[in-house]
Amino acid sequence: MSTEKNRREISGLVAEKWANLGTCISHAENKTVFIKGAVPGETVRIRIDKENSKLIWGTVVSAENISPLRIASDCSAFPECGGCSYRHIPYEEELQIKKSLLKDSFLHVSKLDPSQIPEIEILSGPSNGYRNTAQIKIEFKKGKTNAGFYKENSNSLVLFPKEGCKHLPSEMNEHIRKNLENKKTFSKKGDWRLRYSSGQILEYDKQEVKIGPYLPEKIEWSIPAEGFTQVNRFLLEEWMLKIRSWIPKDCGSVLEFYSGAGLISLAIGHLVGRLSGYELSNSSVKAAEKNAKDLGYSHLEFHTLDLNSSLPKKLGSFGAELCILNPPRAGASSSLLDFLDGLKPSHVIYSSCNPSTLARDLGTLKNSGYKPKQIVLTDFFPRTKHFEVLVLLDL
Repeated sequence: MSTEKNRREISGLVAEKWANLGTCISHAENKTVFIKGAVPGETVRIRIDKENSKLIWGTVVSAENISPLRIASDCSAFPECGGCSYRHIPYEEELQIKKSLLKDSFLHVSKLDPSQIPEIEILSGPSNGYRNTAQIKIEFKKGKTNAGFYKENSNSLVLFPKEGCKHLPSEMNEHIRKNLENKKTFSKKGDWRLRYSSGQILEYDKQEVKIGPYLPEKIEWSIPAEGFTQVNRFLLEEWMLKIRSWIPKDCGSVLEFYSGAGLISLAIGHLVGRLSGYELSNSSVKAAEKNAKDLGYSHLEFHTLDLNSSLPKKLGSFGAELCILNPPRAGASSSLLDFLDGLKPSHVIYSSCNPSTLARDLGTLKNSGYKPKQIVLTDFFPRTKHFEVLVLLDL
């Protein structure tokens, strides 16, 4: 691979259509080209960022036949920074692109018939200032400490924008700016992990934090150090309310997989007879237990379990009529999907942070007899290539 200064460029590429991961697709030199910063119909010159024998990834250097959809970016780090993909088009257009790509994945990966795909609802909010967490990359170079984000398809650093990151609340940007100006001492290269919580900015890999209060009950959740929770502070409550709306009336027993610190469990706790949650992280299980106890939810229980291994047969005797899945980006494990195929609960709620693995898993669930009844594209990550999806499936 050539160095940053003398990377090869290709001219005269026509951006053909939108592709996954926030790019446009084109073709050159008998290779498929994924272009960041283009709009379909434009003719562009790109800088090659990465390539192999079949594929090229590149970033727009200049464009002709400018699309009427193109707008000026509001961030000085775009398109170099790997955080954003769509700052050159209106947000409303981005939502429709994500919806179209999601539907295509259901058709071509899940192998669903068009008649089996319900109308996809979009849940969105403000496109700036939405993140309650930040992972700032730290490097030491020539006796100087640099902070920022990685370039697309690279481990090279883009310095933190002077105007701040558009994803972050003003309070977080100010906190980062002041610390960098005051030459905060970093002990090692890696991530500086911050979370905005109840007006405070904390290093969440070092201490427990609280999120909330959310929902009419004003529920708060304790999240252990290094623990994960949803990052969009504007959509989190609406997302939980949508899940609530899918809980069957007089719901009895529920099995929840990848239950984390109990975010979903507590949100629906008053609507279910009993719930048993399963999660690999023991610290998250303990946090979920404490969160449930603080609310007086003795009918919620949580267990540490590796969901990539065979699931205990006793789970089948729990009598669950509803199963909830909130897996990581790798999607549901094959052992869990096999378990659902054998258990056949009447309803499944699948919360996905990766539409590609969701589409794969829906194909498997389709073979088990499940049909999607409602689909909600939840745009937790505006202006980026990422989004989440909620699916309600019934037998």
